[in-house]
Amino acid sequence: MKAQVLHKYDPDLSSGSWVSLEDVEDPKIEKSTDVVVRIGGAGVCRTDLHIVEGIWMPHMDPDGNSLLPLIMGHENAGWIEEIGPEVEGFSVGDPVIVHPKITGGTCLVSSAGTLVYSMCPSGCVTGGMLTT
Repeated sequence: MKAQVLHKYDPDLSSGSWVSLEDVEDPKIEKSTDVVVRIGGAGVCRTDLHIVEGIWMPHMDPDGNSLLPLIMGHENAGWIEEIGPEVEGFSVGDPVIVHPKITGGTCLVSSAGTLVYSMCPSGCVTGGMLTT
């Protein structure tokens, strides 16, 4: 598949190009709860620019080279292409949006499937969440 890949941080956002379009391996089901989504569209937001700037390096990549290269993009929409055997409530072909965070799944906000995932009182963890 094609992906936009970040190879180095640019704290001043002064480089002529921040990412490069590359051929990368197609994602594969590795865990029984994994879902592969064929991306139909992806957005760029300020969070992406913060990643390019390295603002979160102290938390995500303290030595500056363990996270890179990084496939960019976290605001995506597409269709389910493959599902792991333990996945429930989704089928191949379902249209979905993909969030960069998952919730605990037990509070009212999480179990309602709301898009306001930052309101989860149990806290969110990095991962992914699908919503139809």
